Amino acid sequence: MTDISSVFPTLKYDDKYDCGDDTFMFVVADTDAVRFEELCREAEKAGFNLIDSNNIDSNLSRTYRKDYLLHIYYVPSEKTIRIIADGMTGEYVPSPVKSGNEPPVLWQFEVDHSLIDCGMCYIMRCDDGSFFIIDTPHWYSVNDDVRIIEFLRKISGEEKPRVSGWFFSHAHEDHIGKFNDIIAYHYDKISIDTVYYNFPSPSHRDAPWEIQFFNGMRDFRENLDMHPEIRRVKVHTGMRFAVKNIALTVLCTHEDIHPLSTLDFNNTSSVIMAECAGTRIFFPGDASAHSDSVMIRRYNDALRCDIMQVAHHGHSGTSPEFYRRAGAKCALFPVTQIKFDEELPRQESNRTAIEIADEYYIASNGTVDIPLPYSPRNVRVYPDETFEDFEGIFNLWCYEYTDEYKERLYKEHLKRKVDKNP
Repeated sequence: MTDISSVFPTLKYDDKYDCGDDTFMFVVADTDAVRFEELCREAEKAGFNLIDSNNIDSNLSRTYRKDYLLHIYYVPSEKTIRIIADGMTGEYVPSPVKSGNEPPVLWQFEVDHSLIDCGMCYIMRCDDGSFFIIDTPHWYSVNDDVRIIEFLRKISGEEKPRVSGWFFSHAHEDHIGKFNDIIAYHYDKISIDTVYYNFPSPSHRDAPWEIQFFNGMRDFRENLDMHPEIRRVKVHTGMRFAVKNIALTVLCTHEDIHPLSTLDFNNTSSVIMAECAGTRIFFPGDASAHSDSVMIRRYNDALRCDIMQVAHHGHSGTSPEFYRRAGAKCALFPVTQIKFDEELPRQESNRTAIEIADEYYIASNGTVDIPLPYSPRNVRVYPDETFEDFEGIFNLWCYEYTDEYKERLYKEHLKRKVDKNP
């Protein structure tokens, strides 16, 4: 993928970036939409077939295939064209297809927060009864590989649940940890069709970041190498893909951050917008300051949504303006009640998201069941299943709380278990 001169004989690019997974990006600076159209015509002349054409606000993108996937997008606010030659991605579906009549639902899964305050897992039911999943809990959520499979069995009624698509925002251990365990130890108990992700190259300038999640990213790729039957799709900004009846649009990846630093690894998050049953659901993962700047610069209406996963668990991430443009009426916090309470006074973004929303839900307080299309206050919260292991938390993280605070938290946990029914 390093030589595209045969496709674009007139191309002069200003930068080249190794995106990982046999994929490279070529950046053309100080350019315009006319040049974008010229490059698209050159790709077609070279025999590339158009898969999809997509405009996001004023941003233009087209996706082609011949011997490999070729994705071209133009960003007028930056006057740049990015050309991505993707040697990993195989066939994928760009537009949603009706496959059955199962009612669509979004779940914010209550990860086991006994030893860890972060981690996130969202599950959407497709109309054929299979699932689209976003991320998995931390490896310190020690039993969640089993809990996820058991939950999928319960809500599907199938002994071997079907996952039509599994999306990973980035390779932090609290987003891919339990997927690695599921592949390693429970692969016979679940069916997985396609995974969607865009992780940076292991030889990236900023690698190896923190060694534990650098190794987790390596394990993720090695686990998939052992299962070539699982299709892999590397997602790129402007690209559309579909999982059954769920339409998904990519709004940002680490390719957009280049050449800025990704030492804050959260800036490698891939950001997607899901649309199902007339409801727009925004998943920014752990998008941080650079990602926020990219999206604020590029998008307006494209950020509008009904349901918002609050970025980076409600820790420092995206800006208040990000939430104002999104305008979500339901805010989902993939975090514990303890950390939510600690963060709220110092995080203006969290307060902004809550002020705009009609309702918000915190993942540690029980799995949240949201029927689609979304309607305010038509949400169920399942009984609170897990509770903090205060001694374990202190041994791992040195967080300490007063006995009075711990007693109050436990009473609130017990009250949630009694008050909320599945």
